[in-house]
Amino acid sequence: MSGTPVTAPRVAVVVPIFRHSVLLSEAIESVLAQRAGFQIQLVLVNDGCPHAETDLVCREYALSYPERITYLRKPNGGLSDARNHGIRHALATWSSVEAIYMLDADNRLRPDAMANAMAALEKHADAGWIYPNIDMFGLRWAGDYGGDYSLLIHTVMNVCEAGSLIRREVFEAGVYFDTSFKSGFEDWDFFLTAAEAGFRGRNIENFGFLYRKRAESMLADSERDSDAIRSEMRKKHKKLFSPRGLLELEQQEAPRYAIFLADRGEVLLTVDPDVPDARRMPMAEFERLWWRTQTDNSQHHMPPILLMTHSAVLDQLRRARLLHAVLWTMERRLAQQCFAALEIEPREAERIGWNEQEAQGSTELHAAMLMVRPGLFSDIVRDSSIAWASGVAARPCAVPTTLLRLQLPETLFSNGEELYTAAAHDFVAVAARYQASPNRDALAYSWDWRKPDIPWRGRTHEISRIPTKADAAYPRIARDGRDIGFVLPLVEFGGVERVALNTARAMKRAGWRPHLFVLEAQSCQFSAEWRDTFESVTFLADPTFTTWGPANSNYLGTDVPDWSRFGDQRQATAMLSWLDAVINFHGGAISGVMGRLKRFGVKTALSLHLSDQSPFKRLVGNTYLGLAFEHAYDAILPCSEQLGDWCHGMGIPADKIVPLLNAPSFDLPEGAEARIDARRATRSPQDPLRIIYLGRLDHQKGVERLISIVETAEATRLPIEWRLIGKTVLGDSALEIPPHIAGLLEPPLTTPEGLAEAFEWADVFILPSYYEGLPLTILEAMRSGVIPIATDAGAVTEVVRQWENGVVLSQRETVGEALSALARLAADPDLVQRLSARARADMTGRDWNSAVVPLIQRLEMIQAADKKKK
Repeated sequence: MSGTPVTAPRVAVVVPIFRHSVLLSEAIESVLAQRAGFQIQLVLVNDGCPHAETDLVCREYALSYPERITYLRKPNGGLSDARNHGIRHALATWSSVEAIYMLDADNRLRPDAMANAMAALEKHADAGWIYPNIDMFGLRWAGDYGGDYSLLIHTVMNVCEAGSLIRREVFEAGVYFDTSFKSGFEDWDFFLTAAEAGFRGRNIENFGFLYRKRAESMLADSERDSDAIRSEMRKKHKKLFSPRGLLELEQQEAPRYAIFLADRGEVLLTVDPDVPDARRMPMAEFERLWWRTQTDNSQHHMPPILLMTHSAVLDQLRRARLLHAVLWTMERRLAQQCFAALEIEPREAERIGWNEQEAQGSTELHAAMLMVRPGLFSDIVRDSSIAWASGVAARPCAVPTTLLRLQLPETLFSNGEELYTAAAHDFVAVAARYQASPNRDALAYSWDWRKPDIPWRGRTHEISRIPTKADAAYPRIARDGRDIGFVLPLVEFGGVERVALNTARAMKRAGWRPHLFVLEAQSCQFSAEWRDTFESVTFLADPTFTTWGPANSNYLGTDVPDWSRFGDQRQATAMLSWLDAVINFHGGAISGVMGRLKRFGVKTALSLHLSDQSPFKRLVGNTYLGLAFEHAYDAILPCSEQLGDWCHGMGIPADKIVPLLNAPSFDLPEGAEARIDARRATRSPQDPLRIIYLGRLDHQKGVERLISIVETAEATRLPIEWRLIGKTVLGDSALEIPPHIAGLLEPPLTTPEGLAEAFEWADVFILPSYYEGLPLTILEAMRSGVIPIATDAGAVTEVVRQWENGVVLSQRETVGEALSALARLAADPDLVQRLSARARADMTGRDWNSAVVPLIQRLEMIQAADKKKK
C-alpha cells in the first residue's frame, strides 16, 4: 500500500517489521515527530509477520498519513531482505532521496535526529554514512562510539549501528544487505562491504538515536552464534581480514609505533618506518596529542608502543636490512618484559648475528633503541615517583628488560660515526618531563557521561595479530610490486644457500622483491652480494623451532618433525604472512606453516635438491618431507628434470612440478673468459693433468674414495697435479684425513674471483659422491672448460655425458674407474681438449635468469587464477 506521492523527500526511513507489532507504533511516532527542514518519507516493510496486529497498525498509519508513509508487504525473507526491499522501493520511487535511514521496529528517534544526521552528511562530503553513539533505554546504558571512524577497529567490533543515515551513493555502488546473513550481524557485514567499496562512516555526538535494550533480544541470540557468523564474515571479506589487509589499515588509521628520534626532537608515528606516508611531528606536538588521549582515549588514537632511539640507528639497521626484523623481535619480547633494549656491536667479518639475555640485575644498558610495553608509559606518568622507571638506566638495569645484542659488519657504519647508546637515559628524561606536566592533574577526572565503548582504541596493535595469534604482527607494509620470501635454516656457503641467492637475484631482476628469513641460526654470512640482493633479512629468533628436531612420526621412513604438526607456529606464520610468495629452501619443519600461509593468500613453493641417505643407505630427507606436505605447496621446484620425474612418480601432480634447474652460482669476473681461452689454447701435451676437488670433505662427497684416488694416483706416478679445496666435515665418522692429504688441503673459497681462478687452473674436476642433487660445482667447472669426473648420483647424468663432455663413474667401482679415466686423460691431450671444449659449450645459455622464468610464470598464473575466482 503506497501513500500519496510526496513531492521531493530528501530522506527515506525504512522500518523492517517482524513480530514487533506493539512496539512499532513508538518507532513510527518518533519518525513522524521529526523536526527537520526537509521532507522525510517513512517506508514500512512487513516481512511476512505472523501477527495480524502488524498489518493492522501499518495499514492504519499508512491511511492516516498517506503523504508521509508507504506500507509494503512481502513474504518473509529475513531482516536483510526486508531492508533491501524497502531501500530499493525508496530509491526507485523518489529520485530526490539523498539518504536512507534504517530504523528497527523496536527502537526510537529523538525529534532532531534526522536533522542532525542530515546536517552532518551535508557537512562531511567524504562520509558515506553517519552513525550514532548508543543511548539505550529499557536496560539503561550510554556508550560512546565517538572519534574518527576506523575500519581497522570495525573488523573486530561493530561500531556502526544499523540505525545510521546512509548516503544514496552507497547503494548505487551496489552495496546492499547480504541476505545470506540470517543469524545476525547483518549491519556489521553491510558496513564492512561499504567500506571495501571505498566509503567511510562518521560519528556525531548528538545524533538522537535511542536503542531499546532488553535482557533477551535478536542481538543476544546472534551473540550465541557469533563465532560462526564472524567466520563467515572473514571468508567473505578475506582480503580485509588478511594479515596484509589489517597491516595496511593499521598504518593508515592507527600507527603502532611512536618512535622518538632523540637527535631530531621529533616523533615518527608508523607501523613500517619505510613507508612514504609515515607521520612525523615535533616532540611538543606529540606530547599535546598524548595528553589528549589520556583524558579521552576512547575517541582518539595514540600509538601504543613507544620507542626511544636515534635516526642514525634506523639508518644503520636499514643498511643491514634488519630494521623491520629488529622491531618485530623487540615487540615480541614485550609479551614477557616491560622493556626491550637493543645494543649494536660492530664486527670485522662480513657477518650479522644476534644474542639476547635478561638485563635486570646483570648488566648496564648501552641501548641504541629502547622499546616500552604498551600502557607502561601511561602507568609511569601516573605513578607518584619516577624512581621505578629510572631503573632502566641504572647500573645494572633494575627493571625487567630483554637485551638484544646485534653484531653488524663495520662496513655498515659511516666513517667516524659514533654509536648512539643513550636510549634508556633519554627515555627516563622524557618520562620525567611528562610526569612533571601540569596536565597530569586532569587524569583524576572523568570527562564524559557516556561510557567509553571502543576499548580497541588503545589496543589497535593487537588487531593485526589476530589472524596469526602471534605476539606481534610483522611490521612491513606491502607496497606496489611483489614480495617473495626465501626461507633457509642457516646462511653460510653451502649449495642450497647459493641456489637461494641466485634464484633471488634472478627474480629481483624480473621485478620481484626478495626477502631473506633465517630459521634456526643466530648468525649468518651476509656479504655485499647478499645485501644487494635482499630487501630485508629476518631471524625467526624462536627457541621452540628446530629444522628437524624431535619426531614421533615418519613419512616413508623420513622423520616428520613434531614442530611441523604440533608446534607453536604463531611467530613463524606472522613472519611470513605479509608476503606474496614464499620459497622453502630445506627449512624442514617450516613446511608445517605453509598450509596456514596459503589460507592467507601467500603462494608457497618448495625447493628440492637431493635425497639424503640414512646409515642404511635408504633415501630420506627433505624430498620425502616435501611429499608429506605436498598439499601445502602451490609449486614444487626440483633442481633437475630427473628429480622432477621422481616427484611425479612419487605422486606429485605434474602441473605442480616446476623444475628450477641449477646453473653456475656465480658470474665469471671480468676478463675470466679470455683467460680461460688462453689457458686451454696454450696447454702443452707435456703438462701434467691438473685435477681439482672443491667442496666439503665429508661422507656424502665420498671423502674416503677421494683419498684412495689421490693416494693411488701418487703411488702409480700418474702425471697429475692436485688441488683439494674445502672444509673437512667428518662429524662422528671414524675416518681421518691422512697427514700427507691434509697437507694438500686449501681453505674453502667463497668469492667469485677465487672460484673462477681455481677452475681456470684445472683440467679436471672430480666428485666421487655417494648421493647428490645436481651439483653446482659440476656446472661451474664445465662453464670454465673443466672436465667433470663424477659418480652417477642424483641428476649428474643430466649434464655429464660419458666421454663426450665428462666421465660418469659407477657407485660400485668408483675408485678404479676414476683412476682409469685419469690415466687415459693424462695420456691423451687431444681428448682433454675435445672434452673441455664440449663441456664449456654445453653450459652456454645455462643461467639463473632463464631458470626462474617457469617459476615466475607459474606464480603469475596462480595469482591470475585467484583473481578470476574472486
